[in-house]
Amino acid sequence: MFIRRYQPFECFFVGEIMSHSTSVFVWTILMSVFLSACGSSSNKPASESLVKTKSGEVVGFEHEHATFAWQGIPYVAPPINELRWRAPRPVRPWGETLQATEFGSACVQPPNREAGNNAPESEYVVGQEDCLTLNVFAPRATLHDANKLPVMFWIHGGANVLGSAQQFDGARLANEQRVVVVTINYRLGLLGWLRHSSLRTVGDSAADHSGNYGTLDIIAALNWVQENISAFGGNPDKVTVFGVSAGGLNTWSMVQSPLAKGLFHGAIVQSGSLKIMDPHKAEVVSETAPDYPNYQNNGTQLIHQLVPNHTEMQADEIADILRSLTPDDIYQQVTTNAMGLYSQPSLFLDGYVFVEPALELFKDAAKYNSVPIITGTNRDESKLFMIFDEEWTDYRFGFLPRAKNSERYNKSAAYGSDTWRVFSVDKPAQFITQHGGAPVYTYRFDFDDLSNTVLDLPQLIGAGHGMEFPFVFGNHNEFPFNWLFSNSEQRAELSQSMMNYWGSFAHFGDPGNGGEVEQQRWTPWHATNSHIMLFDTENDGGVRMSNEPMTVASIKQRLFSDTDFSLEERCKMYTQLFLNGYMVADAYNQLEHQSLCEGDVR
Repeated sequence: MFIRRYQPFECFFVGEIMSHSTSVFVWTILMSVFLSACGSSSNKPASESLVKTKSGEVVGFEHEHATFAWQGIPYVAPPINELRWRAPRPVRPWGETLQATEFGSACVQPPNREAGNNAPESEYVVGQEDCLTLNVFAPRATLHDANKLPVMFWIHGGANVLGSAQQFDGARLANEQRVVVVTINYRLGLLGWLRHSSLRTVGDSAADHSGNYGTLDIIAALNWVQENISAFGGNPDKVTVFGVSAGGLNTWSMVQSPLAKGLFHGAIVQSGSLKIMDPHKAEVVSETAPDYPNYQNNGTQLIHQLVPNHTEMQADEIADILRSLTPDDIYQQVTTNAMGLYSQPSLFLDGYVFVEPALELFKDAAKYNSVPIITGTNRDESKLFMIFDEEWTDYRFGFLPRAKNSERYNKSAAYGSDTWRVFSVDKPAQFITQHGGAPVYTYRFDFDDLSNTVLDLPQLIGAGHGMEFPFVFGNHNEFPFNWLFSNSEQRAELSQSMMNYWGSFAHFGDPGNGGEVEQQRWTPWHATNSHIMLFDTENDGGVRMSNEPMTVASIKQRLFSDTDFSLEERCKMYTQLFLNGYMVADAYNQLEHQSLCEGDVR
């Protein structure tokens, strides 16, 4: 099946595929921004880093910023053979000391730059199924102290189909904020989330039947932290889960899942989503359904392609065939775009891993994991995806993108970015606060001081999707960020502020003033007061609290009356924003949509 659609508001998804030469050039330049760290196989084990886990001894190495690092530690058994498409099982203890000096392999995914260096390649995929490892970064000076440090547990992004923990180096964050940083791999894509009746065989658990295997991996890694992190100097009673993009979606999912209760004590959602999908549609939704774009590559479609005679077979026979296939066999059925991305359903409301939609849960603090939360988005989220779409850009010399119409480009980006913010920031903050939940702190990242030497990146990307994480990890001065960003002195101050707030939140469950007297105090959400923190350089207003309300109703009203877009364009945008985008579809109204398309909405 050939996936070809434009959905600029879905995390890490760019729909319309560009010409090969253009896409490769732009992709190579821009998406290198998401490769912040690479593994090395030449790290020398340091005896001082020897620790004992529940599964055996582990030795790491002396890393940058006065830290020890342990890389590639297995936290569950490899999900291979009979364990493919089943919930994670306990890791088998090892006898000899494990030398954790290089990253584990990325999990199976289509070929792309996000997988990192340590990802074996085959015809249709990179990575391998034996990939469920994690990495720990801890300050050397406090490794064996009695006073344990807060833990920051990072979930990488990549639309839940791409990515790897080896993109992110937690050393500077760990050292400067006196925390222990954990980064993890989890199953991705078709091996991470899949539902089909043939996989619900007799004797398997509710977890096995859920289809939420990637989510269960994340929960298993949090359980590993509870059991083992004190050996690395971390405090299992002070764990903050944080992640960007799909990692933000997965962070929200930890707040929602009853299986994660008690495993963490704070959450930081960077450009996330509350979207949990219909398990029935994840198996059998019709290609003519209006929300089919969310459910492409579902379980039934995949089984039709992989097991053509499945109607003549028993469920266990189908399951055996599926588990005997190679990752190449599975992934050759899916056509990806220039970024290695494709669409598929994930995070299913199965009644076990996820029980109710988020906004229903948030009406009762006893129904979800009510912990202090930071949630925010970037001002220009959608621009990173629009730059790849020839609907909005053309090319100088055939390969340098520029906006066809700056005003329309900015307006379209604002619709997607503002909708992203409403559903990931304003609505959950409002619901949680109104119903007695723990404090919620909200932000918007506005930094847009990007290079304009080759491309007009301030216009094309601005404060785009994913631009904030180099500031959180403190590596904005490393390549390629030092090429991408300008205003080095002020961006260093901004990065330090963000690291301080994130670190303070990890220590106290409250970002406060980030431990710095001169910094702005970050107060929790309150609908009638200044409730959102804006992150920017001093030249553009600095770090400050602001009262900038945003609602679904205000976005819809803008769209209904916007004469810069044709009726056909607005009709299409309504579907992308409120039905088939990255966010929940709560705001989609079929009659309203029909009226808009007919020109009747005023």
